Amino acid sequence: MSTDLFLLIATAAVAFYIWQRRKYSYWQKLGIKYITPSPFFGNVRELLTGKVSFFHQIYKLHTSPGYEQEPLVGVYLMQRPGLLIRDLDLIKRIMIKEFSCFSNRVLQADPHHDPLGYNNLFFIRNPEWKELRTKLSPVFSSGKIKQMYPLMVAIGQDLEKSLTKVPVNSVVKIKDLCARFTTDLIGTIAFGVRANALSELKSEFFESSKAIFDINWRRGVDVTIIFLLPSLVSLARVKVFSKQTSNFIKRSINHVLEERERSGEQRNDLIDTLLRMKREANLEPEKGKTGDVLNDFLVAQAAIFQTAGFETSSSTMTLTLHELALNLNIQDRLREEILEYFGEEQSISYERIQEMPFLTQVVNETLRKYPIVGYAERQCTQPTEGKRFSLAPHYDLELPNGTPIYVSTLGIHRDEQYWPEPDKYDPDRWASESRKNLNMDAYMPFGIGPHNCIGMRLGLLQTKLGLVHLLRNHRVIQCEKTIENIEFAPLSGVMTPKSDVLLRLERCTN
Repeated sequence: MSTDLFLLIATAAVAFYIWQRRKYSYWQKLGIKYITPSPFFGNVRELLTGKVSFFHQIYKLHTSPGYEQEPLVGVYLMQRPGLLIRDLDLIKRIMIKEFSCFSNRVLQADPHHDPLGYNNLFFIRNPEWKELRTKLSPVFSSGKIKQMYPLMVAIGQDLEKSLTKVPVNSVVKIKDLCARFTTDLIGTIAFGVRANALSELKSEFFESSKAIFDINWRRGVDVTIIFLLPSLVSLARVKVFSKQTSNFIKRSINHVLEERERSGEQRNDLIDTLLRMKREANLEPEKGKTGDVLNDFLVAQAAIFQTAGFETSSSTMTLTLHELALNLNIQDRLREEILEYFGEEQSISYERIQEMPFLTQVVNETLRKYPIVGYAERQCTQPTEGKRFSLAPHYDLELPNGTPIYVSTLGIHRDEQYWPEPDKYDPDRWASESRKNLNMDAYMPFGIGPHNCIGMRLGLLQTKLGLVHLLRNHRVIQCEKTIENIEFAPLSGVMTPKSDVLLRLERCTN
């Protein structure tokens, strides 16, 4: 190696070292306790090397030894400083009481080249977010859900019919079965179409929904940029949905919108709401949402609905059934309640399913142990005038504008100071006589504050309905291929099992 080349490499190494030291002294200069970062990776080495997902990386930071009593901890997402909030009162301040300073997510999509990603409720930023949330909220009201409920029951009955065709004592891939159920539900209540995922092995709607979460390494890079380097999203031309998924959703939704406009049919579903938004936008062309721009905006709402509705409820059902197979005494109690409430009744009434106490306890406990998203995040937006957000009484410091904020819901849900024996699956902790001892501020499976999951009621009802229809005439039990402990897919954005959850399906005569 020549002397000049050696000096060039040495100079670059020294410059990189100095630059890193300066970058990683950010929290130290502000006097905030922080987790020591690694060169280049910061505190997200395991995420960047594909070993864990983003929510699991945040969980590992939350549970880092030595920070158990800290209300907040400084972290580095590569070179970007962020704060991990651990104190429940501070979490409430950020997410609820002083929401005006934290009304945007850290995650961003490209507004110029990714209309499907940027315009949906999950990614869109204030003030457009507030207006969109107001328009979409009526779709998820209890009254609207009750109107859609007969459509949901019909899919529940389809689930039971499909189970009668499964050979006795078969070993089944539970996640696949649950995902087909939620696919058919989303198809009918959101888009007014028969997805036929339960009746057809090759359902285009089902394959499209699955493809959203099939993350290869190329898509993994896109997701990493969205999560860790949102300022580079536009430069890197990153898209939230793959080209295949985008094309399918656009084609499907445009067809449904055209058919619904032509027929004038009213189904009290998402499509009705999107058509109303289209009519309103056409009356206000000065706002700029017309033609292709308006169409992309409407399709974006359907895309996020499909994404959230497919994965979250199917994973919750899967993880519930896995726990019930490991805890047969709990499963037997739940089946007894199902038979007590419905017995041989063909139809599962809306009012009765909402009244089932032990079913509610079981679902609550699943979401406590497995909060499907696993974390919450916000970006600090300090006002130009008026009161600014401060970290007092913990630190005498106004939070710098643009700072990313993270909360590990998984870490809080498995913290023994709030949940005795947190790794134990115990629905009885939700019983009426025990519930008064719970700190409900430590329970946040659907997010926190105004940015919480808009489809919470619908998601809970989907999960309960699926469990009732599946367990009414069947039990799930362990087989030799059943995994004892769930490991989560490292490239997934939500808590989805890494491996197939295989359970034996046993038909019951009740």
